Amino acid sequence: MAGVTRKKAGKNATDGADAAHGRTLRGRTTAAPLRAPKRGSTSAAASGPRSAGPATLRARAPRRSKADAERLAPRGDAAKRERMIEEQRQLLERRAEAAERILRETVSTISHDLRNSLSVIVVSARMLMRSVPQEGPGKRQLEAITRAADEINQLAQDLVDAMSIENGSLKVGKGAHEVEPILDKAIELVAPTVALKPLEIAKELPHELPPIACDRERIVQVIATLLGNAMRFTPKGGRITVRAEPSGTDARFSISDTGPGISPEQQLLLFARHAPPRRPMGQGMGLAAFVTKGIVEAHGGTIWVESSPGQGSTFFFTIPAAGLSVRTAT
Repeated sequence: MAGVTRKKAGKNATDGADAAHGRTLRGRTTAAPLRAPKRGSTSAAASGPRSAGPATLRARAPRRSKADAERLAPRGDAAKRERMIEEQRQLLERRAEAAERILRETVSTISHDLRNSLSVIVVSARMLMRSVPQEGPGKRQLEAITRAADEINQLAQDLVDAMSIENGSLKVGKGAHEVEPILDKAIELVAPTVALKPLEIAKELPHELPPIACDRERIVQVIATLLGNAMRFTPKGGRITVRAEPSGTDARFSISDTGPGISPEQQLLLFARHAPPRRPMGQGMGLAAFVTKGIVEAHGGTIWVESSPGQGSTFFFTIPAAGLSVRTAT
């Protein structure tokens, strides 16, 4: 009995402790929760960390756009950006100038080497022509080789001239020269081709034509180029007329042919730097026309064409007459 009583007493003690602990836990869990202070409260709790969150969110400034940020950036940053842009521009300009210089040097080198090789071909072909009978079987082939070599040689020179014209470095002399010797020299250059086709070339100029202020070799080149173009598109037995006449303070030159003519649409492309890959017959001379225009304009003249389909073409260009300051030039 005593043992049972002691067990019960222990159990009751344990139950009492548990009950006391339960009251303590219940007291803790049932404690009144913290409540947010009412609006307008001046209590210390209202100024604590919990009440600062919503107020901070409401006071946050709106987000700025990229344009606003750049506009409101410090002046030092704007100046830095301007310096960077300027440095980048100068760098690109230097690179472009270097690339253009390399291109000019490359074209000049290739043209020089090409013309050296072509000169060997031309000289050799002409030496062989002397040993071949006038009506021999190889005469025509040698003449074709010579003509092709001359055309490639002129193309190489046109490439160099085109580069000079594009960058504004083409230089021409301006001495006082008589017109008739210039025409005679140009006709002489194309005479072998004229005899092969054959064609007729007529020269017309007045007795009193003042000297012109020009680079003699360059004007010979212009006339020979226009004559070559006229011969290319004039059928066998056709006629080409070369004229020179006064026109105000200028001398006006013209080269007329009896070829197929040029349509108005095609005339707009005659003197372009880059001719279309499929150029209809009579449309123009490609790079040679661009060079011809550049040479004439470098002398202070103008060049144009008048033509109608089926009625031939006439190319005109003007060169200023020689003034007193260049009359004594050679």
